[in-house]
Amino acid sequence: MRRTVKRRKSHDFRLQKKDKKVQKPSFIRSFSNTFLIVFTAVILGYGLIQFCGQTVYMTGPSMESELHDGDVLIVNKLSYLFGRVKRNDIVAIKRIGENNYYDLKRVIALPGDNISVVGGRLVINGKQVSEDLPYSHINSPGVLEDGVKLGDEEYFCIGDNTSNSEDSRYANFGNVQKSEIKGKIVYRLSPKEKRGKIGR
Repeated sequence: MRRTVKRRKSHDFRLQKKDKKVQKPSFIRSFSNTFLIVFTAVILGYGLIQFCGQTVYMTGPSMESELHDGDVLIVNKLSYLFGRVKRNDIVAIKRIGENNYYDLKRVIALPGDNISVVGGRLVINGKQVSEDLPYSHINSPGVLEDGVKLGDEEYFCIGDNTSNSEDSRYANFGNVQKSEIKGKIVYRLSPKEKRGKIGR
């Protein structure tokens, strides 16, 4: 008896890749991505300038010989968020109504201090300041002729060039409120030959 062997049909399995259409980003999607990147950069830049630091320019001779007209400086706006204003700090002051302008002056007296000029010498809390300091001799005392007692959160700020500086000695400038001190001058960017850290 003859046996018939049935052969199994072989099945060819072919893997077929479906052609996926490469979708090119639409104009709107591309524009949205670009706008998001630019918007984020602007926000970060604004945050850095507003809360961390920025460059400022020295204008005029009032802070000579420490700073000079045209110096490009960095003001650290975080200095007084985590620390206190100290005597001899050079600070950036923004007065009420002055949106784009900083006064750069040196803090010479702190809240609660008594300050005056006697015989051309600056006196703070009954003691003459060291002659090594640029503001130790003052020929134009202004309000310091009668003496000044600083209140809470008030600072007395003057220019190192006391003969050519409009500062707290004069009524139109007056004592500086803590809220008006926006940061500490910490570094000189230019001129290149004078580049370096600022401060005593």
